[in-house]
Amino acid sequence: MYRFALLCGSAPENFRQKKLIAIHDFLVSEAGGLWKEDEITIFPNGIHELFLESALNNALEASVADEDTVDKAGQVLLYLCTRNEADVSAELSDCAVPGVEVVRLGEDEVRKDVIAYYADLAEKMGVDFRVEYDWDGDFVGEEALGWERMLTEKAGECLN
Repeated sequence: MYRFALLCGSAPENFRQKKLIAIHDFLVSEAGGLWKEDEITIFPNGIHELFLESALNNALEASVADEDTVDKAGQVLLYLCTRNEADVSAELSDCAVPGVEVVRLGEDEVRKDVIAYYADLAEKMGVDFRVEYDWDGDFVGEEALGWERMLTEKAGECLN
């Protein structure tokens, strides 16, 4: 079964939201289903709506069961973590049509009707599609997490 988790945060550059880290750690744990790292994609500083659509399109296409697939269709998890509760159901900026609801991920805005479209499409395709909205204003720096050091070490290994 194909699984795809897309974790989108809204942390400032070089930071990560603590809840984004926690949901990742949960997914890779036994309690979370032992997701593999290559099944999880993280955008800690937001994601442009068109890029999100492309990622969801690819995930749904790969998740559809075919004749060669023994397992049922796959599952897709979309986790959106804003900076504050108001950003979960904000109104679209610079919009002539009032009432267009968005999820604000830092500088990026993703319309909720786009997310609903992919949820409906997944249902028609027989794909288990879950959307989780959350918010977290607690950030931790990449340096504190040791990610910059790990990336530098990996880059050094590649050059040798």
